[in-house]
Amino acid sequence: MKKRNIIYIVMMFVSVFVLSGFNASGQDVVKTNPKFAKLLADTAGVRMIKVTLAPGEEMVMHTHPVQIMYCLEGGQLTVNYKNGKKETMDIKVGDALQAPSDPPHTTKNTGTTTLSFLEIEIGSGKK
Repeated sequence: MKKRNIIYIVMMFVSVFVLSGFNASGQDVVKTNPKFAKLLADTAGVRMIKVTLAPGEEMVMHTHPVQIMYCLEGGQLTVNYKNGKKETMDIKVGDALQAPSDPPHTTKNTGTTTLSFLEIEIGSGKK
C-alpha cells in the first residue's frame, strides 16, 4: 500500500474518531452476521471488522456506529434500509469510504465477484 494511502486513511480515521461522539451501535454486525463479518480487533471503542460477501450473499438487518470502510476486493454493493431507501454502489480495490451512524439496513453483494472490505467502527460501545 502506498504511504500516501496509509496517511490518508489514518487522517480520515482520526477526524471521524474525534467527531463521532462515541455513539454505540444497536444491532451489532458481527453478532447478527457471523458468517460474513469477522472481528479482527476491538479496543478503546474502535473495532476492525473484515466483511466478505460472495455474489448474491446478503447480510441480515444490522446497524453501525460511525465507520470507515476500506475495499480489499471490489464489486457492487447494495444497501437496503429498513425505511425503504436503497443505495447501490460500485466500489474498487483501495476505495476508502466514511459514513455516519447507519439506521437498520441489509447489505447485499449484487455484483458478480466476491466483495471484501475492512470496516473500522468508531464508538462501538467499548471504551
